[in-house]
Amino acid sequence: MTLPALQEWRDFYVMVGTASGVIVGATFVVATLASGLVEKRALGMKGFITPTTVHLGSVLVGSAILTVPTLTALALSILLGAGALGGVIYGVIVYTRITRLNIDLIDRCWYGILPILAYGLLGVAAWLVFAAIGPGLELVATALVLLLIAGMRNAWDMATFMIMGGPKAGDGKG
Repeated sequence: MTLPALQEWRDFYVMVGTASGVIVGATFVVATLASGLVEKRALGMKGFITPTTVHLGSVLVGSAILTVPTLTALALSILLGAGALGGVIYGVIVYTRITRLNIDLIDRCWYGILPILAYGLLGVAAWLVFAAIGPGLELVATALVLLLIAGMRNAWDMATFMIMGGPKAGDGKG
């Protein structure tokens, strides 16, 4: 049995997945720019580029999964649940790493807390899809959009960081 309700969401996931793929590409451009920095600065950037790429990649993979025409509710729940669990674990690891740096609370929220919340929301959505109750597909969409927005903001943050010449006094990204 497939999920006919997913057909109504197909264009949304194609759009979100495409946006995520484009931003991943732009993030690779930022990573290339960062490779020219002094090693100390590059080490700081690696801690921010990789999580951003992982979160945007999650949006891309999630969108691809959600456009599979023969997807069952059970398969979707398992895939979303596994992705959510992996995302929460990875998010906690990232947050633990960035709390050791001297960065602003706003960056801690965007790089650490928001992705963890989005993956947690994805886990709740997986359960709702499995149980066939409530707004499961709406929560999936919300979680992916939150990850996309966090990825866009963080990619922009890294790009402006590079344009401004790297870390300044008190900036934990270097």
